[in-house]
Amino acid sequence: MKRKFAKVGKLRLSPNEETMLLKEEYERRRKLRLQQVREQQKYIALQIRQKVKQRREERLHQLEEALRAEWQKAQDEKMKALEKLYLSSLRAIGEGHRQAKEHEPDLEALAKQAE
Repeated sequence: MKRKFAKVGKLRLSPNEETMLLKEEYERRRKLRLQQVREQQKYIALQIRQKVKQRREERLHQLEEALRAEWQKAQDEKMKALEKLYLSSLRAIGEGHRQAKEHEPDLEALAKQAE
């Protein structure tokens, strides 16, 4: 009886079963590799999207700074032009009074001429 039991414990797989198990193992590993590759692709795609987003934000920030500097420069130029206009207007007010005094008719001379 011991002999029969000993022989039964050492069962071998048939060639078809062995081929089927090897094929199943191959397919399992293949699926695992595909999953790993997909995960890597997802991670790489995420990194690329983040870099593109960061680069776009940096460009927008640079454009914002450039436009702000250009606007500030235009505002400064407008301010200087308005200051010049204001100062010339102030000078013109005084000049107008001076010219009015210079061209004021001499009433005494006119009165003498009339006599």
